[in-house]
Amino acid sequence: MSTPRTFGELWDWIRGRDPVDPPNADKTVEAAWLPQFLSRMVTDELVAAGIPAVVVDDFNINLTMYTREPMARIFVTEDRQAEAQQLVEDLLGHPPRRRPL
Repeated sequence: MSTPRTFGELWDWIRGRDPVDPPNADKTVEAAWLPQFLSRMVTDELVAAGIPAVVVDDFNINLTMYTREPMARIFVTEDRQAEAQQLVEDLLGHPPRRRPL
């Protein structure tokens, strides 16, 4: 949300009821966090479906409690995130995981 201009907008912002901005086509967001061996195949399927996507290997020397194998993250534009997550869910048979921070 931009800077509140009125008292009502300020009060809504304080209470956490600020309006949600529409998806931005220029913003990149994470769509899935997958094992490396799956990430390339899923990214190819997303691109074939017309969803621009890139894969980034999640290099980490220490394996965490969240994973025991090399992982990768798939990024798409914010306006196509829901569509990409639905396609990944259709391919995998379960919702895609998100990387916990």
